[in-house]
Amino acid sequence: MINTDSILDPTQLLDDLRAAYLSQLLVAGTTRFDVGQVLADGPLSYELLREKFGIQERSATVLLTGLCALDVLQINKDNLVELTDYGREKLSPNSPYNLRGYIGLGALGADVQKMIARLEQDSPGDDISFVYHQDAGPSALDDPEISDALTRAMAARARNVAPAVAKRLDLSTCRHLLDVGGGHGIYSLELLKKFPNLKATIIDRESPLKVAKEYADEAGLNDRVEFCFDDIHTYENQSEADVVLMANILHDYSEQHARKLVKHFAGQLPALGRIVILDAFLDSIPEGAPPISTGPRPVAAYSAMLFSVCEGRCYRLDEYQSMLSEAGLKVDENVGRVPAHGCLLTGFMSKSSFD
Repeated sequence: MINTDSILDPTQLLDDLRAAYLSQLLVAGTTRFDVGQVLADGPLSYELLREKFGIQERSATVLLTGLCALDVLQINKDNLVELTDYGREKLSPNSPYNLRGYIGLGALGADVQKMIARLEQDSPGDDISFVYHQDAGPSALDDPEISDALTRAMAARARNVAPAVAKRLDLSTCRHLLDVGGGHGIYSLELLKKFPNLKATIIDRESPLKVAKEYADEAGLNDRVEFCFDDIHTYENQSEADVVLMANILHDYSEQHARKLVKHFAGQLPALGRIVILDAFLDSIPEGAPPISTGPRPVAAYSAMLFSVCEGRCYRLDEYQSMLSEAGLKVDENVGRVPAHGCLLTGFMSKSSFD
């Protein structure tokens, strides 16, 4: 039996691992998109910057969020994007202290060129995504070997975080957990250990569920878990689950599909049921501001990594709050914090919704 009380915090190691993606954004923003040159004469609107760069909204949001997190860009009081004093000195061609040439050396690397191409095309590498849509193009998850390796890799991270999730979440009044795209099932299994009256249904593709069954068997919890091979976009809840867990799943999808998923499962909740979102949240933005967060820096790096392998990105706290609200749920103002910049946000279905 592993002593979960002795788990060391993995946050710094994961931050160091993902930091390279922020460097790639810096090189891309200094060379191909050249924010130092474009903004040298003054601030511009987010829309005009997008037009000048010739990129879609997701690409612009990831790029500009990364550069704001690096403190070279900021949003001014008029909601325009401008260089910070630091950014003007280091990125403007008019500055004698600019580092444009030095930073630009990074563009010789293949990883930076791939990032630039992804920003231009607003698509994952090689147009193959690590998410599944029944009616969409190829997914890396179609390959059982790739899917198995990815599932076990995600399980390794989850083992470092799941015990903290179980400590922060109070599911003592819940009876059935629906784990959406739960893959390895580590979060469900940890919650089942803490709450003996809880059962779980894990929805995913066939290959990830094989891994989940293996882990559930090792934990002696197979009798309390249903493994459901189904499409999360069309799944109809037959178990009367009163809590839906969306753990590190919404960031894989475009904002449009993420919102649809939240609405889809909110619509199947019983009275007083709840949806719990576990993810790394970018900071909220003021109402009316362009969709550019200022960080945290490690989450901006994580967002760039996700951008490279799937159709989504990291979403801001206010975006997740609006997803829950638009689905008819009352959002809990308390946000739980767990390692690796994980945040827990809950939306509740009220009785009045069914009156």
